[in-house]
Amino acid sequence: MMVLMLISFFVCPIGSHAAYIIHLKTGGRFVTPQYWEDKGGMITFFVMGGTMGIEKNTVKSIEKSRFDDDQPRPSEEATLKSAPSASEAASKPEAPPKKVDLKAYQDRMAQLKIELNKTLARIKKADERKDARAKDEAMEENRRISDEMWKMTDELEKNNVKLPSDWWGGIGQETP
Repeated sequence: MMVLMLISFFVCPIGSHAAYIIHLKTGGRFVTPQYWEDKGGMITFFVMGGTMGIEKNTVKSIEKSRFDDDQPRPSEEATLKSAPSASEAASKPEAPPKKVDLKAYQDRMAQLKIELNKTLARIKKADERKDARAKDEAMEENRRISDEMWKMTDELEKNNVKLPSDWWGGIGQETP
């Protein structure tokens, strides 16, 4: 069960055009087309192949996604907590957007997708063999690759670059 949750954490959220990003207090993220809060204090949302629920107190914020090509880019983040005060916002000056080579980012993203898919296959094989050490190593590599993908995405967004529609496509596909 834990393996499925971890795999869904890395694969499912980034395999679709989503409308919301659920930011966790631990630094993780889930991307989903829809979420809702139930009466028991759980945030439930769609993932590839079903739904998943997490406790509301583990959620830092929920942001309307900038990945959905049909939606305009939001200027404010919708959060479960209150928005930062004007003094907090003013104390963090933003750097002006810089010109970026989108083709270079796309090429790097394509490489990372291949690497990520290979680690997913390694996780699956290690799990089938019940090889905890190999599984942990593959999961650590998977997290490193996923982090790099998100850093590139964040950098492009900070520079107001519209992500290509296939930016997250091809993740979770079997790689020999």
